Amino acid sequence: MRKDIPKYEFNNAQNIEFELTSISDILKKSKSELTIPHRQNFYGLFFFTNSNGKYYVDFKEYNIKKDTLFFISNEQVHYFKDIDKTEGKIILFTNSFLENDFLIEQVFEQNIGNPMLSINTQQVKEFNLLISQIKSIYTSSKKMKVDILKKFLEIILLETFLVNQEFYPTQSINYKRFIQFKKDLKKHFKNERGVTFYAEKQYITAKTLNIATRDIIDKSAKQFISDYIILLAKRMLIKSNTNQISYELGFDEPTNFVKFFKNKEGISPTMFQKKQK
Repeated sequence: MRKDIPKYEFNNAQNIEFELTSISDILKKSKSELTIPHRQNFYGLFFFTNSNGKYYVDFKEYNIKKDTLFFISNEQVHYFKDIDKTEGKIILFTNSFLENDFLIEQVFEQNIGNPMLSINTQQVKEFNLLISQIKSIYTSSKKMKVDILKKFLEIILLETFLVNQEFYPTQSINYKRFIQFKKDLKKHFKNERGVTFYAEKQYITAKTLNIATRDIIDKSAKQFISDYIILLAKRMLIKSNTNQISYELGFDEPTNFVKFFKNKEGISPTMFQKKQK
């Protein structure tokens, strides 16, 4: 019987839905859990301070490099490999702890598909200073400790958002169109795969939507739709069979899903399952 992808619940000895820890500490406690594909019901900001090991996020391999950040949302499948000597800090928190939908959307949800961000020397200094301040509060018994931690978490995520703006033109019309496209696709992917449908949702032409997606991610809108369906399929294939997945993703017949997957990935869904096992 195929095992489900484990989904870990937030567990903190301090009884607050926030935790500041290190790579080495979390490895001591949970190495076996971190090295298999898993999900979590909370968000994670990973800051790596040396270059060692690999990080797999939604089945894409990343070499861990010094001074890089990773943003992991609660729906992503991820795991590590060869990180015994990896160093860094981790901030974990739940959606109910932060209660700031804007920052969660901008820092985590919008970066699904591109979860890594490199920062420069000055940004590293500023990040380390914030981490140091958070640690001081986190290990203290201050009054209103939780409220102070929330404010510092907002600051560090806002700083990250501003750094991210250097790479993604958040104020451009194409960026806004692309973000809306992603939101609409998430709602309607099961029944709608055509670019025209998503363009008309924004009262623009398919050509205009294609220009927007190529400007932001260098892909056509059609390719982005296909990539999104493939990503969902890969997540489901860890725990479900081909027949079940085909209907959940809106395919009329399992054979159509198999053909679609094999055309995009070069291997069958069954072969993908075997590779992951």
